[in-house]
Amino acid sequence: MPSHRVHRFIDVVFLGRAYPHVHRWMDEPAWTTSLGKRHRILRHDLLSLLARFGVSEELVSGLLHILTDMADSRVKALKRGKSRRR
Repeated sequence: MPSHRVHRFIDVVFLGRAYPHVHRWMDEPAWTTSLGKRHRILRHDLLSLLARFGVSEELVSGLLHILTDMADSRVKALKRGKSRRR
């Protein structure tokens, strides 16, 4: 899971400012439940982001968060030799 520092950096690069509250909200289930990495089944989808943030830069920050998480997982899988085609 990428650190919030990484997520904030990506926000600044693409949006000009960081949205730490977006990343805290999205990853909160990882800390408050026993889901761990599987917390992504919650709050890591377009409908959840729209319901929480509406059409805004916060929504875009959330989408960047999801893409960063997906890229991180893919790189780790490739390093482990688990190449999956999608």
